[in-house]
Amino acid sequence: MTLKELLIQEIDSLPDSLTAEVLNFLRTLKTKQAQKSSSTKDATASQTESLDYPLQGKEPYRYDDPFSPAVPLEDWDVLQ
Repeated sequence: MTLKELLIQEIDSLPDSLTAEVLNFLRTLKTKQAQKSSSTKDATASQTESLDYPLQGKEPYRYDDPFSPAVPLEDWDVLQ
């Protein structure tokens, strides 16, 4: 017997109250599987895009010159 046939045989032997619960459980499993497969496809696509162009769509908000003084010279009390 295949797994499907065994499952059908077990479902046939269940009372009606449990049959409704089994149906809800199977639908939940099916929904979770569909969501998992779609989320992995989306994640894979976004990861490949971000790896190819990590700065795409991002704008620099400010540029800090690493060689300029951290404080303007006129703010130094020692120099005045």
